[in-house]
Amino acid sequence: MQEKRWLGHPIYRPFDDSTVAFCHEGPRDAIDARMWLINADGSNLRCVRQHQKGESFTHEFWVPNGSALYYVAHEENSPHRYLYSADPLTLENRQLMAIPPCSHLMSNHDGSLVVGDGAPHNTGDISLNDPFIWVFSLQTGEKKAICQHNSSWKVLDGDRQVTHPHPSFSPDDKWVLYTSDVEGMPALYLARV
Repeated sequence: MQEKRWLGHPIYRPFDDSTVAFCHEGPRDAIDARMWLINADGSNLRCVRQHQKGESFTHEFWVPNGSALYYVAHEENSPHRYLYSADPLTLENRQLMAIPPCSHLMSNHDGSLVVGDGAPHNTGDISLNDPFIWVFSLQTGEKKAICQHNSSWKVLDGDRQVTHPHPSFSPDDKWVLYTSDVEGMPALYLARV
């Protein structure tokens, strides 16, 4: 069974070279806790959050100012997704808001805005195709589709990530930068927030 599980997605906490987040990856039923923190010297291993039966946590990323680890929680066969934050010191987990199924998420510098790319989604009886770039305000709870990315999500030259939008904010939070292959080859696009 060990060969079906692995470690991945290591990310240093911004402004803290001693804290690393990583994931224990593998089949959902073989993983009881996906997200972990550890000190860079290998000490102080701690679980961010334990899974309940049928529950998954994905798309984790550090808020750029280092204040929290954001991630998405969802249950098997459910169309609902929830954005959560985990405090890196106390490991307190807080539900921030409901969001549509997005493949990649990122926040602005202070974590008050989050951007996500709507994605094809198949879970059980649920089949969705969301072509939008979404912006979520954690202060107001507003969800706003700012444009359609219309990416194909196809594998290109053996790489399955290059056609994915991977949106992010400009430093002034007025624009979202993303990738799309809507015109044939992957290219960069800007959308006004």
